[in-house]
Amino acid sequence: MKHRTVILFLVGVILIVLLLHTLDIRQVEGKLAEIPREELLIYLAALCIIQLAVMILSALKWRVVLRNSRVSMRNIIPATFVGYLVNNITPVGLAGGEPIRAYILYKTDRISMPTSASSVIVDLFLEIFPIFLMILSSVGIVLSSGVPLEVSVLLFLMTLVLAVLFAAVVSIAYHKPYSSSLLRIIGRIISVTPFFRRYSERLEDEFEDITRRFDDAMKLQLLDNQIIIQGVFISSMVWILRVVRLYVSFLALGVGVALPTVVVVETMVSAVSFLPLLPGALGIWEWTSVELFSMISPYSGISISREYAAMGTLMNRVFFYLIPSVIGVMAVFYLGLNISRITEEDKEEPV
Repeated sequence: MKHRTVILFLVGVILIVLLLHTLDIRQVEGKLAEIPREELLIYLAALCIIQLAVMILSALKWRVVLRNSRVSMRNIIPATFVGYLVNNITPVGLAGGEPIRAYILYKTDRISMPTSASSVIVDLFLEIFPIFLMILSSVGIVLSSGVPLEVSVLLFLMTLVLAVLFAAVVSIAYHKPYSSSLLRIIGRIISVTPFFRRYSERLEDEFEDITRRFDDAMKLQLLDNQIIIQGVFISSMVWILRVVRLYVSFLALGVGVALPTVVVVETMVSAVSFLPLLPGALGIWEWTSVELFSMISPYSGISISREYAAMGTLMNRVFFYLIPSVIGVMAVFYLGLNISRITEEDKEEPV
């Protein structure tokens, strides 16, 4: 498992290197030299604040989902940070840290694993609403600006996928057979690593009881109006900050870019990055962003070259990928975890 992750990580790095080789760096050298140091520092500080706000809001949203459980923000915040780290180092898409988050909270706050597991599913479910609005906005931008039809088709497919996910999660809350199927799928996934194998075996041994408790937890969280309203609001704030972060990344480098273009690119790249391909979508994120910016920007009135698109994208990735990873490592030490033991079996697995 570790070797596979390292290999895929190296593939991502190679993709970034290949991307840089397709660019004429001489076109941007002069631009970089012209950036005033004081102005750059202000933008960098703003980007740090934006990224920290995104991460804290994500933790707050998870706390809202668990408002009926006795959990501490002191543990939720570092568990969220560890989730970011795991997302960035495992090739299972940008939701790969969710099982780890659930496990950490189950161990630190001693809430039941069904409750903890259902909370991260509901947490992800709350992202559907703002993403759907982002996609609708992107569709409007694309259709009104004359962007090639292929982009509109891709956005339409993304909308269909979200609709299916929405229906699936709601069905889980109302129909026990669906939750049973989901738990069996989760059991197969977590049994891949010895770290979770003991729990997956317990899941199979006590399947009916765990399914009932998981079902009750899902209904308690998903059918709570306060959780839905507050969670969707926080999710929307996170997505707005993500768009602002990308926009400010270009401003920091003195590159002009239209805000509608940023909205479309952030929406589409984020959706693609959920696919379980490379750790943290490394390489895929950069290539996709650059190509989308160069394809869409000419229709926005502010055309940017692939070189400038790469500059802004890489600046954004420093704050979206590198900083959360560093903070995630700090959270690992704070919680007393050992990521190198993620493939080892835990000795105490009460359900």
